[in-house]
Amino acid sequence: MNDQQLKELFYSEEMESIRQAYYDNAYRQGKFDEALAKGQAEEVFSWQDEDFSVWKDKVWYSEKDQFHIGVEGYMGFENMSQAIECYEQFNEAFKEYIEQNVGLKGKHLGWNKIYSTRAINVSYENEYFWIFLDGYKSEEISELYWYMCDVIEQLKGIV
Repeated sequence: MNDQQLKELFYSEEMESIRQAYYDNAYRQGKFDEALAKGQAEEVFSWQDEDFSVWKDKVWYSEKDQFHIGVEGYMGFENMSQAIECYEQFNEAFKEYIEQNVGLKGKHLGWNKIYSTRAINVSYENEYFWIFLDGYKSEEISELYWYMCDVIEQLKGIV
């Protein structure tokens, strides 16, 4: 394909939704990078040498706080029970932090869901289990706790 054909394809009607999604994501990423460069991201809780961390920044389109949770994926576990126990210990410590600082709110259910999953990838390599999460963000810190409860329940379903 030559340059002209590529341009025609890129700007074609069939590619409109893909092109728009790309522009939207690039804009959001740019706003996130801008906030990070301004030093607006602040860690609020970490556990086990920052293998589990929670940080906040400002929602790019408002002045509200937005909380994020990240879990290091490169923690090898000898078995899934060990992994689940580690995740449960983190979540208990995180729950205590929330209760002491802002108070734990009930799980926001939203729509009447009949099925929901979280993005979790579990690998078995070199005799260890490795768990990778997509991460999660919310304007309510309690929602991060409930997210981890969901993750733990899904991990228990693997055992």
